[in-house]
Amino acid sequence: MKTLLKTSLLTAAIAMSSFAVNANTLIAPSPTSKMDGENKVVAIYGNSYTHYNNNLNTRLRDLTRSLLPDNAKGYSYRGLTISSGRLGWHEPNLRFQNSLKKWDVVVFQGNSMEPITKKASSREYFEQSAKTMAKVAHDAGSKVVYFMTWAQKARPEQTKPLLNAYLDIAKETGGYVAPVGLAFEQSIKQHPEIDLYHSDGKHPSLEGTYLAASVFFATLYNQSPVGGAVPVDTTMSPETAKKLQTIAWDTVQQFQNSQ
Repeated sequence: MKTLLKTSLLTAAIAMSSFAVNANTLIAPSPTSKMDGENKVVAIYGNSYTHYNNNLNTRLRDLTRSLLPDNAKGYSYRGLTISSGRLGWHEPNLRFQNSLKKWDVVVFQGNSMEPITKKASSREYFEQSAKTMAKVAHDAGSKVVYFMTWAQKARPEQTKPLLNAYLDIAKETGGYVAPVGLAFEQSIKQHPEIDLYHSDGKHPSLEGTYLAASVFFATLYNQSPVGGAVPVDTTMSPETAKKLQTIAWDTVQQFQNSQ
């Protein structure tokens, strides 16, 4: 009887372990929750903040190939960008892409200041767009991740309102948040010698895009980006890459443990 009981308990434990490995939580328990599942096929809907420096999805792809087994076979990343685009402009794109392919994850990036602009109608448009698009994504079986953007270089005080805005909409729509803006804030504090901004003080430099890609890698795969490939065809040093990778990993871990 004892042997039978032990066998039953062992079988149950293996089954639970298998379920945990293969779990795929569609609706985020909270915006700061760790993501499960493989998250192999990802579509990123954004604007020039995403498109700069040969696109965020390209930098994320290269990191993934260097860090995940079998050179990340079966993983794909598509960047869909509209210059100066607002989130809602992507709704037709989202519906069309869903008709072409099953996405594990869709990433939503609003216009840089759209979630916190003083113009109430613009904030309302962002919120309504996020609600509609999150439902479309969830109905299609995709997880939703919000791309928390960064403060403008001359206005670091924008970080907190941006964070709150993305946390609020993620809570309301069952989405996760990739805390890119928080990583920018931490990098500026710890490594002010690394300029994360393009000359306009708004768009990302290559280092800024690489930091964002590192945050997304850590968010999607619960794995440190430290040791990942340095961006090809660039002059970024391995030392700079490691600093940005470390900031990304520390920021995501702290963010996920914050609530």
